[in-house]
Amino acid sequence: MKTFLAALLLLAALSIPVSPAAAQDVEPTTFWKRIREKSLYERIWESTRLYENEDNKVIQAFSIIGRYHGQYWSVNADQGAADDWENRRMFVGVEAQLFRDFTAQVQMNIREDLSPVYGGLYQAFAQWEPSDALSASVGRIDYLFTGFERSISSNRIATLERGLLVNQLMPGEVVGVIARGEPGAFSYRAGVFSGSIEDEFTSFAGGMGAMAGVGSSLPLFYEKGSLHLDYLYNDGNASNNALEPYDHVVSLWHHGTIGPFSLGVDVTAGHGIDGRKSVGGVTFLPTYDIGKAMMRKEDALQAVLRYQYAASDGADGLELQQRYEGEVASGAVGDAYHAVYAGLNYLIFQHRFKVMSGAEYSVMNSSTLGRSSYKGWTYSTAVRVFF
Repeated sequence: MKTFLAALLLLAALSIPVSPAAAQDVEPTTFWKRIREKSLYERIWESTRLYENEDNKVIQAFSIIGRYHGQYWSVNADQGAADDWENRRMFVGVEAQLFRDFTAQVQMNIREDLSPVYGGLYQAFAQWEPSDALSASVGRIDYLFTGFERSISSNRIATLERGLLVNQLMPGEVVGVIARGEPGAFSYRAGVFSGSIEDEFTSFAGGMGAMAGVGSSLPLFYEKGSLHLDYLYNDGNASNNALEPYDHVVSLWHHGTIGPFSLGVDVTAGHGIDGRKSVGGVTFLPTYDIGKAMMRKEDALQAVLRYQYAASDGADGLELQQRYEGEVASGAVGDAYHAVYAGLNYLIFQHRFKVMSGAEYSVMNSSTLGRSSYKGWTYSTAVRVFF
C-alpha cells in the first residue's frame, strides 16, 4: 500500500499546473472563463504538456508522459486461494514533437517496490510520420502488432489482462525498426527487430525476428469495421530472449462497431520450436457502452465480455497465466483452456483515467493428468491512469 500511495503522489506531483500567479495566490483574469470552458481533468492533463508552439519550426511540443496501472486481485480456485495489490505498470518519461514530422520519446519503468526506482527502459524511440500513409519508428518499442488484443495498448484494453494465448505467443517490447500506415481503406505494418533484449536496448546476440500485417476496411453488418491478417517470425536463435519459442505465429482478426456495441474476433495459431507444442485458439471480445456523459461530459460506463479457447497440438502445450492463476497453480500446464471474463469499466476521463472491475472463470484441462490442472475464479479491480 505504501508503494501505491507513493505512486499516486508521484502522479499528482507531475500533474500540478505551474504558473507565476500560484506563488502569489492571485487568480489570473481568465480563471473563471477556463473553469466554464474546461473540466478539472482537462486542465490537469494539459499541465503535463510543458511547451507547445506550432509556429516553432524546431520543437512544436514537449510533454511529460507516463502511466500508472494498479490493481487488486483475488484468486479462488480448486488449487488454492490468494490475493494482493499489484502496481502493475509504472512508467514515466518525456516526449518531444520535432520538425513537424518527428517524435522522440523515452519512458522508464519504475520498479514496483521502488528499490531502486529505475527498472530499465520501457520505450525509447524516434518516429518519422510524414503522412497517414507512412510512420517509421526505430528504437525500443512496445510490441503492438500481431492479433486483436496485442494490437491495443494496455492503456486502452477493455479487460484487466490480455488472454492466455496472447501472453504465451507474443513478445513484450522489442528493439528494431517498424513501419506502418493507413493509405486509404487499407493498412499495413512491417518490422525487423533483434531477438535479444536487455534492460535498455539489445546486444544483438539473439538472432532476429520480423513481423508483417495487412488490413482492409470491411464493415460487414457493422457501421464500421476492419479485417486484419498478421504474421510474426522468429528465426529460432538459441540466445533469443525477446521472442517466445514459436517460429511462425499467424493471427486473423476482425473488429467491428455499430452504435454502442463493438466486437473483436481473433483466431491465432503458433508453430512451436525447441520441442514446444504448436498452439492455437479463438477469442471473442464484445463491449457495450451502457451510457456516456452520465455525470460528466468525458465519462462513460462500459460493459465487457470475453471468451477465449486455446488448445495445443499434443499434451500439455499450454502454460497457465502467470497472472494471477499462476499464484495458486505455479507451472501448471494443459492442452485445452477455456475462460470467460465479464467486467464493468467506468471511464472517468475517457481512457486516460478509469476504474475497471472484472471476474473471470477459467479451466485448464490436462490429458496427462486426466483432469483439470487449474479451475477457478479470478476477481480484480483496477485504476488506470495515463498522460
